[in-house]
Amino acid sequence: MQLIFVVSLVIVACIGANKAGKKQKPKWRHLNCTYPMDDGPCRARIPSYYYDNSTKKCEQFFYGGCEGNANNFENKEDCEKACEGKGRRKTTKNPENRKLLRNNSRRICAQ
Repeated sequence: MQLIFVVSLVIVACIGANKAGKKQKPKWRHLNCTYPMDDGPCRARIPSYYYDNSTKKCEQFFYGGCEGNANNFENKEDCEKACEGKGRRKTTKNPENRKLLRNNSRRICAQ
């Protein structure tokens, strides 16, 4: 009986430690894009991506594995989703000078 209790306790502790070690996704993740690239003081070479404010693109770097900052994404897609295009809207030109109509506060093209 005591053995089952001890084994259960060890399993619960391991699960808790595993969850604590995972990266948490902040609610306002796009704010992370404003930090400069920081690979941290450790020496691991983990391929990662950061948002470069000067080029306005997600660039690859090698994360050291500890510390650093939140401008650190596991893959380019996550970086682009969180950072690229923030504060900008894509616009398209009026094709063939079609008349613009209002419909439910949205602009639609009509012929």
